[in-house]
Amino acid sequence: MPPKRPNSNVKGLVPKRPPRQSPVQSSKAVGGSTSNASPRKRKLELESAKDDEEVFTRAKRVVSETKGPHLVHQEDVRISKAPMKRAKAAAAAEDGAVKTKTPTALPIINKAPTQVLQIIVFGSGECGELGLGPSEKEKPRAFLDCGGMHTVALISDNRIVTWGVNDRGALGRDMAWDGGLRDVDAESDDEDELLNPVESTPTQVPADAFPPGTTFVQVVAGDSCSFALTDTGLAMDGDAECKPRFIFSNDNLTEVLYKPSLIPGLENITRLACGANHAIALDQAGHVWAWGAGQKNQLGYRLFNSRHYGRRILEGLQPHRVNLRRNKGKHIASGLDHSFAVDQKDNVWAWGLNRYGQAGYTKDAGSDNTCLPYPMKIPDLAGKGVTILSGGADHSVAVTASGQCFAWGRIDGGQLGVELTDEQSQDDTITRRDERGLPRICLRPILVPNIGTAAYVGCGTGHTIFIDDEGKAYGAGFGSMGQLGIASEDDATVAERITGAAVKGKKLVWCGAGGQFSMVASPIESP
Repeated sequence: MPPKRPNSNVKGLVPKRPPRQSPVQSSKAVGGSTSNASPRKRKLELESAKDDEEVFTRAKRVVSETKGPHLVHQEDVRISKAPMKRAKAAAAAEDGAVKTKTPTALPIINKAPTQVLQIIVFGSGECGELGLGPSEKEKPRAFLDCGGMHTVALISDNRIVTWGVNDRGALGRDMAWDGGLRDVDAESDDEDELLNPVESTPTQVPADAFPPGTTFVQVVAGDSCSFALTDTGLAMDGDAECKPRFIFSNDNLTEVLYKPSLIPGLENITRLACGANHAIALDQAGHVWAWGAGQKNQLGYRLFNSRHYGRRILEGLQPHRVNLRRNKGKHIASGLDHSFAVDQKDNVWAWGLNRYGQAGYTKDAGSDNTCLPYPMKIPDLAGKGVTILSGGADHSVAVTASGQCFAWGRIDGGQLGVELTDEQSQDDTITRRDERGLPRICLRPILVPNIGTAAYVGCGTGHTIFIDDEGKAYGAGFGSMGQLGIASEDDATVAERITGAAVKGKKLVWCGAGGQFSMVASPIESP
């Protein structure tokens, strides 16, 4: 069956929701056994959630058998003393009057974005990822981020809106809909009938979910979670997925959050980044914090080979400080299961999953489930002035202040937008090949040559969107669902220009990519 065109709807009781996974072609020589299927027909490799569930079940059992969790790095764990919500009413005084405690005002350390953007969407919209809804028109956005199959946006009037798949409460609002379900064999001419309009239409997260007067400066999204940052440096978890279980505080494990809540242990935060099932934060002092799922060392410290493994799993659900060897960070970013930090000396650090060299460590790239247990420098990026970083499932891309664009990691699906020269293909310090002798992994960051001077980049699971300094967009990688925005739904092994009426005459300044969809944005000029 040919792939569905973008925005096509899936018939059935519930629209099929593909996971945010890269179409993996395994190799025994590099990363598993090699499939004989055509690269154009490769299917998504589904990761079983059973192992993760068993890990957390075991972790809960270990903690339940003890008096409480033992923090192995107590000095790196911080419990917030900031006001958690509205001040609670005090007990009634003798005269019957109720006195209210006024929360302490926090200093403003972050500035809200002021540039309003017009968003152009493309790719798979079968589960409402594009936010077009049954009838809702697009609204101006000030800041947004793409998750696996949902999007969270900060509107210019300080409202947060979400749309897409609401697995585990990722949208942070009520999804009740009386539209019912359709039978898989039923015929209908209504193309929008199968989509839940409450999910697929951009809708505000209720204002009363946040303390009065809250001003937002950034939003980020993972596979089934969303986060928001305030101008006073507080981080709020809009929603938490069941398996990562993002919050463990006061010996209580929060499995699913359907409404926003303050993240305990984070203060004076200036930036957030989110992977598939983990999150990282940068504070005003240059410290990097991480929490969430850490089985692939995406939190920056070892979980395995520990007598207290179960406790360590739960401790990872509290923000812990990442050791950058006494260096202070100035920028953070994340791939699905790997993380980045740029320090104030312009060194780029990476940790987490490195199966295809996406974390920049060349020695063991290509081995199954190779992980970097702690931050390590990427030598080829030191001193380059990296300002933008983005990671997919198995690849990563960086943009420097001078407009150079570097890419590394898995290359056999075109994710990097680079066609290796014969010399590069034969250079064992650059390329690792599969058992057929074809390039599989780009071991070191190499320049992306055909996109001009780079201004922005966004990595999806298995594809990449580039923006140059002239406001033109390019797509590369897997494209079977139209996520590249180019003229065909074929994969693109090199970066191809995104054209069409929607982007004609627009100077694009931002891009984002999710599992099988993408977005680009241009400024909206003030009247």
